Amino acid sequence: MGEKINEEQVANLLAILRTDASIDAKVNQINNVKSGIKQNNVPEPCVLPLFEATRQSMTSQHAAIVNAGFSTLNHLLTRLSRQEPKYVSKEAGRTLPLVIEKMGDQKEKYRQLAAQCLTTFWKVAPMDVERIVKNAGMVGKNPRMKEASMNWLVQVTASGTDTPLIADAPVQMHQENGMPFKSFVSTLMDLLEDADGMVRDTARNSVIALFQ
Repeated sequence: MGEKINEEQVANLLAILRTDASIDAKVNQINNVKSGIKQNNVPEPCVLPLFEATRQSMTSQHAAIVNAGFSTLNHLLTRLSRQEPKYVSKEAGRTLPLVIEKMGDQKEKYRQLAAQCLTTFWKVAPMDVERIVKNAGMVGKNPRMKEASMNWLVQVTASGTDTPLIADAPVQMHQENGMPFKSFVSTLMDLLEDADGMVRDTARNSVIALFQ
């Protein structure tokens, strides 16, 4: 536990996820890998198959596997954002759709995990995250996803620590050279008239927080 992961270990994880092995066996493999990620750098050849393994886990029909895989993705993103951010950027396109989907999950812990992953992605690939939050997270039929996306927007905007890993990044996302906040205004205005009352309330509170 906690030892640096290797290519064979990651290959075995991908292999077992594709079999009818027991849920416990799959979860144990995922957690062993997660432990290694938390304490050590990830070898370059392991990066892409690790992302693939977490994506496979997150689309599983079994909650225990989803939970282990999603948690592992969060740790993988945190590790790589410090170790080699380019890998996070490269995997944004394939991974963000799964993350934004979890923003609408019934379980609050998944929504919180998704928000953490979004923030880590945003530090490295801000345009990709802004696009999917605006074009997927804040539209559609899932009220929870809309609320969580707006809450994420406000939270990261207000946080002085969550700034992009780009030169001369601003403290707040809607300031000059940061998140192009104006591009969210029309969507927020639409959400003020959403059919769901909680979404309307969240939109109103978000507009107040962002413009104060």
